[in-house]
Amino acid sequence: LEEQNRKLQQELLEERKNTNFTQTYPKGWERIRNLIQSNPEAARLYSVLSEHIDGNCGAVVADQQFLAD
Repeated sequence: LEEQNRKLQQELLEERKNTNFTQTYPKGWERIRNLIQSNPEAARLYSVLSEHIDGNCGAVVADQQFLAD
């Protein structure tokens, strides 16, 4: 029973960590809007990279063909 309680507490703690969440500051939104206007293709790539960034180390792993598509 104690082990189940510990596991439940750990699961609740994990749920509170805001996984699948990204934060953008007001200046960042301004830069994104400017990028969309000046270079829409770069903005699309930026959005894909932002969506898939690793929250622990800030890295994105993708092969060149994926990025080219």
